Amino acid sequence: MTAAAVENMEHKKARAEEANLLLEGLDEVTQKALYIATKMVLAKRDTEEGTKKS
Repeated sequence: MTAAAVENMEHKKARAEEANLLLEGLDEVTQKALYIATKMVLAKRDTEEGTKKS
């Protein structure tokens, strides 16, 4: 892997760890709502990317 790729992965890992810490401070219902909303956003992005490739 290139140094830039490793740096990018480390940045993403740090962001994920930060997000997990923030999530721990939320109540269960809010965590579930955020999870569902995130899945919807990612699914929309995947759909849009798939449409662009076609």
